[in-house]
Amino acid sequence: MSALSRRLVHIPLTALLAPAVFAAEPAPAAKPAAPTAPTAPSVHTVPPTVAAKSSPFTLPGRTEPFESARIFTRATGIVQERRFDIGDTVKANDILAVIDVPELARAVDSARANVEQAEARAANTRALAQRSTNLLAANSISREDADQRATNADIADAALRVARADLARLEAQLGFATVRAPFDAVVAARNFDRGDRVRGDAATAEGWLYHLVKLDTLRFVLNATPDLALRLPADTRAKVRFNEFPGRTFSAAVARSSRTFDPAAGTMRIELLLENKDLTLPAGLTGNAVFELAPAPGTFLVPTNTLINRAGQTSLATVASGKVAFLEVTAGRNLGATVEVSSAALSPTTAVIVNPNALLRPGDPVTTIPPGSGK
Repeated sequence: MSALSRRLVHIPLTALLAPAVFAAEPAPAAKPAAPTAPTAPSVHTVPPTVAAKSSPFTLPGRTEPFESARIFTRATGIVQERRFDIGDTVKANDILAVIDVPELARAVDSARANVEQAEARAANTRALAQRSTNLLAANSISREDADQRATNADIADAALRVARADLARLEAQLGFATVRAPFDAVVAARNFDRGDRVRGDAATAEGWLYHLVKLDTLRFVLNATPDLALRLPADTRAKVRFNEFPGRTFSAAVARSSRTFDPAAGTMRIELLLENKDLTLPAGLTGNAVFELAPAPGTFLVPTNTLINRAGQTSLATVASGKVAFLEVTAGRNLGATVEVSSAALSPTTAVIVNPNALLRPGDPVTTIPPGSGK
């Protein structure tokens, strides 16, 4: 064997026949799936309805006398006559009671006598003054005497005026002994009996004699909330009903309002005038006034289940350009299935969401389901 043959490396036959082994390449990693866009939720919407039909507004109220007065006397004495009692009807200037004041009557007689004396003195001094003027023209009397007589005449005239004023004062006081009705009325209460002693100017608030009320016209007083009070101008008609008079209605009209809202109750006092010529209705009777009023401009009707109350604010969830938007509204009367709402931004074409989800946020995309689609 040659040297070349000895340098050859012996390779086993099995190695030559074995298949070649190669390093396997790693499989390519799967690509992540592209994210799919979330599906916009579907919401049912309804358009608001314009409130165009007049509807009744009912407010509770109470009747009050058109006029009411507690009658006192300024004379002090004993009640001599009591001509009317509780429930009686009186006319203006009727004599209600007579107070016996003999000492005041004697004082009036004395004042009249003083007036007569003053008149006599005044007439005498005036005659002397006139005579002095004639004598002064004939230089039969000094000017000093003439001036003194003229002064005495002026003093006598002043004394006469004082006496007459005192007589008028006493006669006025004596006139107070006759108690008269200031207006047509019904005696609601009486606070004395014949023979009682009554005090005049020194009487306390409890010293009244009669309580008179005018009932041929009644005030029907109610407290209206702002949404109604501002829609009740003078002469607005109403029908008043009372449970005590079933089947009957009484016509009334708004006469006046306080024009001020009570800061505690948030209501305004409204007074209606109610004719009661036959005195059928008493004062203090509770009833209901029914007004037929057209809806305020910009008032709409929406289903009750569309309203949302958040932080004390009432709003509607609406859809504008496929996205959620919240619209603040002022809620009015609840009519059962519907509610009156008003807002300057609300229109008959607004899409209002029914039963809005609490998770809805402004700007959320939604798909609208119009009413009547059956979905």
